[in-house]
Amino acid sequence: MASMIEPIEPGAAPIGGKAETILTAAERAFLAKGYGAVSMDLIAREAGVSKATVYAHFAGKEELFGAVIGRGCESYFARFSAGELDPRDVRGSLAVLGRRFLDLVLSPDAIALHRIIVAEVTRFPALGQVFWQAGPERERVQIEGFLKSAVAAGTLRLDDPRRAAEQFVSLVKGDIHLRQLLRLDREPDHRQIANAAAAAVDTFVRAFAGAAAAAASEPSRLAATAGRRAPADRQPSSPFPTNPSTTASAVAARSRRRP
Repeated sequence: MASMIEPIEPGAAPIGGKAETILTAAERAFLAKGYGAVSMDLIAREAGVSKATVYAHFAGKEELFGAVIGRGCESYFARFSAGELDPRDVRGSLAVLGRRFLDLVLSPDAIALHRIIVAEVTRFPALGQVFWQAGPERERVQIEGFLKSAVAAGTLRLDDPRRAAEQFVSLVKGDIHLRQLLRLDREPDHRQIANAAAAAVDTFVRAFAGAAAAAASEPSRLAATAGRRAPADRQPSSPFPTNPSTTASAVAARSRRRP
């Protein structure tokens, strides 16, 4: 039975010293041999440390694999924080997030690790959860955090920021990610990545920024409608019954005023 592991939180991967040496050796071994063929003994030999030292830093191979993925994510996202993006500039900020996301998931190492997950997850079910928490979930949290700040700024209108973040990721990945996994295309260059991110941002902004603009204009539209008077020749009739004698007097008065 697969062992249960705790989700790896952002920033949990050890950095520096022997832990960094172990992570580098583990990544090299996983990419070369896959997950199932790599043992903690092999990683210790690759790192030039004792097996006890490896276990002093990582509880098991699943945790070590997750730390490798987490470190890869941090190398792409640590250069900026989603909190530093401008929620008033939705298009520009989402373009940055989209490009960084594609830079990560389309990198040769990320593609190789993704293939390992798909190939090994049936034999090692816990691997799927490790990968999800260390990679895709961390990326989604970054994007969701920005979307929430944009909602607070009034530039986006979202009922469910989490689902919107998932939709944004799907738009950004498009077919380009699957085509890389299947070796159908060469590794995309910066221009292709920027174009793919821009197209995704276009679609997303039309859907959600447009909803925010429509919501913002609705109160003024209703106020304008309420203040608009009906034309004089289409004044609504009185809800009260007409008094025949009063009507006759009014007609007579108008007749006397005629020249």
